[in-house]
Amino acid sequence: MFLLTVEEQSTSTVDAEAAAATATGAQNGEPVEELGNRNGMNQKIIFTLFTVNLGAFAAGVCVAWSSSALPLLISEPFELTPSEASWVASLLCLGALWGAGPAGLISEYFGRKKTLLYLALPLVVSWILVASSPNVYGLYVGRFVGGMALGAFSVGIPPYVEDIAEKHILPTLANFYHVHFSCGVLFGYIIVLCASVPTAFFVAFIFLPESPAYLMSQGKFHEAKAALRYFRGIDNDIDSEMKALKERLRNSAKIKVTFKELFGTRSTVKALIVSFLLMVFQQMSGIFPVLFYTKNIFETFAISLNPPSAAIILGFCFVSSTYFSTMLLKVVRRRILLMVSFAAMSVNLACLGIYYHLKASNFTPGGTWIPLFTLCLFVSFYASGVGPIPWLMLREIFPTHMTRRATALTAGFHWFLAFCVTKFYQNLIDMVKHGWTLLAFCIVCIVGIAFVFFFVPETKGRTLEEIQNEFEGIHKKRKHRHVIEVESVSEA
Repeated sequence: MFLLTVEEQSTSTVDAEAAAATATGAQNGEPVEELGNRNGMNQKIIFTLFTVNLGAFAAGVCVAWSSSALPLLISEPFELTPSEASWVASLLCLGALWGAGPAGLISEYFGRKKTLLYLALPLVVSWILVASSPNVYGLYVGRFVGGMALGAFSVGIPPYVEDIAEKHILPTLANFYHVHFSCGVLFGYIIVLCASVPTAFFVAFIFLPESPAYLMSQGKFHEAKAALRYFRGIDNDIDSEMKALKERLRNSAKIKVTFKELFGTRSTVKALIVSFLLMVFQQMSGIFPVLFYTKNIFETFAISLNPPSAAIILGFCFVSSTYFSTMLLKVVRRRILLMVSFAAMSVNLACLGIYYHLKASNFTPGGTWIPLFTLCLFVSFYASGVGPIPWLMLREIFPTHMTRRATALTAGFHWFLAFCVTKFYQNLIDMVKHGWTLLAFCIVCIVGIAFVFFFVPETKGRTLEEIQNEFEGIHKKRKHRHVIEVESVSEA
């Protein structure tokens, strides 16, 4: 549901890095190896990655808060109405919409580190407002402010990770944000209020260096070299990587990208449409209502286990599946994962919807495990495909210099959809009850399968040029020409 938009370098830049590395190795009389830390991630990189992703963890806690808090807020002393409760839940997403939009631009001007560091402050303020508010309006403000930090984290953390990590480990980190986010959801189901997470993030992150790429873009070459040496270790030669970084920044400076340019070619327009529609099907699958109203849903279905314990089990399934998907994404094609994920989610939603109707008609005994089992499968399959892949594909279907602009637009649209679905979920429940609402989400997932099958290109193991050509329709001509060539060879 959240992004790790790792922008990969163009072929020319990668070749430049390889050439520089080769030259350095030859001069030192050493065998040529990969740039950066030859022994994998060092301890400083690992510490930095876990520290910066505390922001993702804090975001997950914010999302899970409403599940634990709303049952209490509906009772005394607040006695929130269903409409007020839906606002308390959904305003987090509306705040995220306003936070995600400008976060990328702000980080380009003030630096990745400063932007992320100061996001901890509104998050702490939001928890204080939520904990001390005497009325519902204080809750509204607290949730909106926290949402702004959440949205900015979702856009600001990935570029920092991209800048400090070595290129050969970036695919491994592609799902790192989602893993920490799911851990935060589980933590939030256990502990209702937790201002300590953003506080810990601030205290730990303040001692870490700024992104080397940002420092170099500001002309601070000595600081950039010191930061890169911190992340790579003092035993590694970083001169070749510094040259490659300088070359990359020089190339990117020649290309001024605006949001308007995203609509300049047929391929980028199609890529943007695919990204937006993937977000539509992702959010309309009902994942956020499940995460926001978990305990309420379990109370409605009167499961055997008490709702708080059931929510923790659901959170554990979410975490384990997100971690498993990190390995799955390396070996399974994107389209297959998306279609299997949508199909499994639709089956579980259908089972849950039918179960609700049977329960309402007294055809099923109360206090069963079926709702918990189906919801656990639902979030597990979501975390294995529909959740991370739309974000992952953003860096695979857009040219490198357009990825961040495309991500900003898509992230804003994502949070807008999340707000709408979370806010109007309660209205749907009031109008058609849980059963038909769940079946509506099921239909969306089924349509999502068809959309992926007919319109979403496979991106795993393919170059950007091949994907862009497919959007342009050139692949059909190439296939036809290939057939003609084969036929001519056969005739000869």
